Amino acid sequence: MRRTLAIAAAVTVIVIAAATFLIRARGHASAPHYVTVPASYSDIVSTVNETGIVNPVNEVQVGTQVSGTIEKLYVDYNSIVKAGQVLAVLEPTSFQAADMQARGTLAAAQAQAAGQSSTVQQSEANVQAALATEQQQRANAQAAQANVVKAQAQLRLDATTVARDKSLLAQGYISQSQADTDTTTLASDEAASLAAQAALTAANAQAKAAASQVKSAQAARSAAAYQGQAIAGQIESNSGQVQMAAYNLSRTVIHSPIDGIVVSRGVSVGQTVAASFQTPTLFVIASSLKDMQVDVSVDEADVGNLHTGDPATITVPAFPNVTFRGTVQQVRVNPTVTSNVVTYDAVVAAHDDSARLMPGMTANVTIQVAKHAHALTVPTSALLYRPVASDPAISGPTRSAGARSGSRAGSPSGAPAAATTPAPISGAPGSQVTLTALRDGRPVAVPAVIGLSDGTNVEVTSGDLHEGDAVVVAALQQHRIQSSSPFGGPGGR
Repeated sequence: MRRTLAIAAAVTVIVIAAATFLIRARGHASAPHYVTVPASYSDIVSTVNETGIVNPVNEVQVGTQVSGTIEKLYVDYNSIVKAGQVLAVLEPTSFQAADMQARGTLAAAQAQAAGQSSTVQQSEANVQAALATEQQQRANAQAAQANVVKAQAQLRLDATTVARDKSLLAQGYISQSQADTDTTTLASDEAASLAAQAALTAANAQAKAAASQVKSAQAARSAAAYQGQAIAGQIESNSGQVQMAAYNLSRTVIHSPIDGIVVSRGVSVGQTVAASFQTPTLFVIASSLKDMQVDVSVDEADVGNLHTGDPATITVPAFPNVTFRGTVQQVRVNPTVTSNVVTYDAVVAAHDDSARLMPGMTANVTIQVAKHAHALTVPTSALLYRPVASDPAISGPTRSAGARSGSRAGSPSGAPAAATTPAPISGAPGSQVTLTALRDGRPVAVPAVIGLSDGTNVEVTSGDLHEGDAVVVAALQQHRIQSSSPFGGPGGR
């Protein structure tokens, strides 16, 4: 009986021990296995990744301003050209004829102008002669007027003498012959006075005729001057035609406006080009394939971080193992809206001495917008980790820490933020997050404020986190525990 009781007690102890072991094993099996990464100091670079098209820095479309037939071509695709170099020549015969005709018309107008100049000079001489004649005739009229006055004075004297002779003759003081002589003199002076009056009338008429001649000569001079001005205007017009004809003739020779390389050739020898309504493009010349630019469309969410002078790296499918260096040269404020998506154009300049970048290539551009050296960083996945609800060691503290993080965003010390300060956007630099760190084997919630991110790591700007702290990035549930059964068999699930 005692032996039976001893065996039963031993079995009971064994069963209790086995049950205790199984319970502990199952509890250990339900506990998560944490994947951690130590927080470390490193340089962190924030970038903007976009795609764009490679274009020359300066691309010129060379056309023609005159119509004609291509007579000669001196360049082809990929030809290296210098500024002023002849690219092509149009057939110039019609332009040469137009130039000769314009020059002939100008020469005729110039000859006519020379003849008209002589006419103007002759008209001026006629005016001067007419003025001299007028002055002479006026002098003659004045002399005739003086003669009239003199004759009238003499006539009055003779009349007075004759009247006095009558009284003297009656008194016997003078003879009859003397009286007759004075009467004869009076008659003669009357005739002389009439002659003087007639001479004055003739002189006045001649003076008026001379004045009319002056006006006629002046009118002829004015007409000659106007004709000379008209001929001078014709000369200017003909000179303009000569210049236009010479310009059109010079346009038959197509020159390169810049140093560069011929990217495109749009004509062949014998082809007729018409420049009636728009300038046809004969060649497209790029300034240099060593200096190129990538036109990038930047999303509006990233354009605020972009600045002129930001460094960039460029890759193209044609050279997958080559990284080209570039610099943001311009961020254009003109938006482009496509299907309600707003983008802005940015120009990234790149230099390659080997001239491997070609127009039209698709480029992947990575622009460095910010860089912090020796920053405390953790993996970006640490921000996405959420503790499992079954873990009693972290569920309570983590929820409370997460609540504090959400309600006091941007305030690591727990102080309430100003009512007018909006909470930072989640995940953006300056926003507060809750990280999970293993300390003494237990997960602990650590509030922190983040900074820059390079997509893989994120900067921690403040918070109770130090270099070497094990930051949880994932938790794995153990579904099978390998252990020894008290009965010698393998452990269960």
